[in-house]
Amino acid sequence: MRREKEEIAVLVRATPEKSKKDWEGHAVGVIGINKHRELLRLYPLGFRYGEGLVDFRKNDMLEVTVTKPEHDIRWESRKVLSHTNLGKSLREREIKELILPLVTSIERLNIEGASLGVIKPEIQNIEIRVNSTEAYDRQQYFNLMGDFLEKGEKTARMPVEIRFYFRCEGEKACRGHKVILFDWEFNETVRNIIRDVHKPAAVEKKVKEHFSDLIKEKELYFIMGTHFTYGTWMITGLFCPEKNGKIQSSLSGF
Repeated sequence: MRREKEEIAVLVRATPEKSKKDWEGHAVGVIGINKHRELLRLYPLGFRYGEGLVDFRKNDMLEVTVTKPEHDIRWESRKVLSHTNLGKSLREREIKELILPLVTSIERLNIEGASLGVIKPEIQNIEIRVNSTEAYDRQQYFNLMGDFLEKGEKTARMPVEIRFYFRCEGEKACRGHKVILFDWEFNETVRNIIRDVHKPAAVEKKVKEHFSDLIKEKELYFIMGTHFTYGTWMITGLFCPEKNGKIQSSLSGF
């Protein structure tokens, strides 16, 4: 694949990882969507702790120069050579307009051989496993999440693991799923909770209350992605627009 430029809107910022090569500091992965409504996995976007952190947020527009990754055969994946924040963000309703046509089910994604997708879940239960209330330093917390991703749950633990039991809305063939959550922003909330509340039962209660409050006035969509090594599905991000928001096309400039 030649070098190409893409304008993308950021849907998910993955958990920062320590960079193993190319530069010192940290790297972050992104799931973005382009003007053709294609979901793309973009990595690595470099940054340094203490220097403004990541220079973009969810919904921000980026221009990225990309090429084909050397070792990632997933067709949605791109290696980022450089990125520029374009200094503008899409509104929530504009993001919703982009992703609504993509809403599907895990069953259909598996048939298509996809490694990224958007689903609307019917939540049946939420499981919260509190492994540690001591690791609430931001970098330590992110490092432990990175270890979990790299080594798997048999040899590594996240401080707090959140798994959703759900069905894919509108999919008759769906028998239900149990999938772990890796959303950066939600885990930032969890990290702040364990910084203030140290008893596991209290942490679990606070996390459930936060999620309950979240979905009272907001719709819930899961941005799904597969694990690089194991191919299993993970909830990489949450998209939570206001309920009953009207969609009016305003994407002519994107």
